[in-house]
Amino acid sequence: MTREQISELCVASLAKTLRLSPDRIDTTSKFSRLGLDSAMVVYVMMELEEKLGLEMSMDDLYDYPTIDELSQQLAGRCAARSAA
Repeated sequence: MTREQISELCVASLAKTLRLSPDRIDTTSKFSRLGLDSAMVVYVMMELEEKLGLEMSMDDLYDYPTIDELSQQLAGRCAARSAA
């Protein structure tokens, strides 16, 4: 998947979790500023893992604290997996 596709998945998952319209999700805002609690973070992470077929850790959301940063990292993992 491309970074853009992964970003769209992140936005959709966060919008559903936060009960917001996807156009209200800023991909440059830190996850901590979006109003996520720890249970929501786990839910979003599990949904991304399932859709992308990747394992993630809580550290991923702290090391890459915005949708833009996280989607770039996850796209790199997807590309590496495809190349293997």
